[in-house]
Amino acid sequence: MVHAYVLICCDLASSDKVVEELGKIEGVEEVSPVSGVYDIIVRISASTEEQLKSIYMDVRKMNKVLTTITLIVSKTL
Repeated sequence: MVHAYVLICCDLASSDKVVEELGKIEGVEEVSPVSGVYDIIVRISASTEEQLKSIYMDVRKMNKVLTTITLIVSKTL
């Protein structure tokens, strides 16, 4: 299993809608609205790196998502 965190910046006042849509994507394990530089942090999981890439590309293409940073987990302690 491979995992990643995606940090998301959204259009102004659209994070509630983005959070709702993120919950519908298979592989999205956790969605956390946050305050600060980013609006939402998402934890995603997949069986393979290719599947993981497909999931975070779906997130990046979402309407109202302005920018993302994807952090692929190399090791969990």
